[in-house]
Amino acid sequence: MEFILISISLLIGVGIMSQWLAWRYQIPAIIIMTLAGVLAGPILGLFDPRELLGDLYSPIISFAVAIILFEGSLGLHFSEINQFRRSIVRIVTIGVALSFVGMSLLIQYVGGLHWVVAWTMGALFVVTGPTVVIPLLRQAHLKDRVGAILKWEGIIVDPVGALLGLFVVRLGYIVYEGMDLWMQLLFAGACIVGIGLGYLFGHLLMGWFVAEKVPRYLRASVTLTAVLILFSLSELMMHEVGLLAVTAMGMTMANTKHRDEEIIEELQSFKEDISILLISSVFILLTASLSRAELLNIFQWPLLLTIAGILFLVRPVAIYLSTIGGGLPLAERGFIGWIAPRGIVAMTVAGFFAEEVAHLGIDDAKQMLPLTLGLVFISVTLHGLTIRPLARKLKLIDEQKEANADE
Repeated sequence: MEFILISISLLIGVGIMSQWLAWRYQIPAIIIMTLAGVLAGPILGLFDPRELLGDLYSPIISFAVAIILFEGSLGLHFSEINQFRRSIVRIVTIGVALSFVGMSLLIQYVGGLHWVVAWTMGALFVVTGPTVVIPLLRQAHLKDRVGAILKWEGIIVDPVGALLGLFVVRLGYIVYEGMDLWMQLLFAGACIVGIGLGYLFGHLLMGWFVAEKVPRYLRASVTLTAVLILFSLSELMMHEVGLLAVTAMGMTMANTKHRDEEIIEELQSFKEDISILLISSVFILLTASLSRAELLNIFQWPLLLTIAGILFLVRPVAIYLSTIGGGLPLAERGFIGWIAPRGIVAMTVAGFFAEEVAHLGIDDAKQMLPLTLGLVFISVTLHGLTIRPLARKLKLIDEQKEANADE
């Protein structure tokens, strides 16, 4: 018991220390957290989070991702994108479609993996994710338009990529095990119900808050409880629908007609504090959970070439093509095409997908986690180290934000 308490305390402490070091030396926090987790887990073997937390490991990660995603979606105000809404819509539709097809073909033919594995991973890798994008944006001090586009893309595409991957897996079951096509319709129905529940929860909560049916000191606690209940109910219907539901809830609360900006700012402040704590702890949990074998499996040439193709070819081309005629300058399109780190959702969902695909008797399922880990590590490191220098070179830094942050 004492060992568990000390380990959890140290875990949280290392996460917060990583955030402080990142602020102190102007290094992306994600890089420090990744190194800390790898050192504590697979390299030094100080502790194994899966063994430490047991059956609570997966629920803790899932709840943390739900809260982080809700906190991010609570800041998605439609009013802030009026001038570049077309660009965002194209990126999360055409851009996602191009990325999905391009990465799937790359994984299948360059990586040499089975089509079910390739297209499942292609779907999952369209996710950039707020767990890594938001910390980078917080430190990069980008101009409003570029920062907003990256934030909106990360939050909206996060559940979409996971659900798209689940759709591919279900298609694999139809092909290999004759699963009824009605299961796909059930899946689509669960997504619609999840969005509906998110809208209902968000609308009711904001209505209660504005009508002062919930006292100020309980608002944050009630909201947090509602997020966890909504996520659990949605996951009960179908795996990964919960992410879609909490995103819908956050966006509803941020954009409903009877919203109160003071309440939104109050909730955002509380949720942002929690998100920083959760991101710091969860990312270290995930990286410390790796085995040495999984870490070494990343360094396989087919996988490395595939990762390079995803980062340097597919993503930039998809963003360039999807933003043609969108009114964005070439410098901004190039910058957005480069910045696409993958994070917690990709790592957690990849493990689930690997188990599902393995049930079909596909041997390549064992390559899914190393490929994901490699993309997460490499993208986080490259994008974390280059986001500020590249933004400065392209004149995309907001000097006023940077000056205020240094005070």
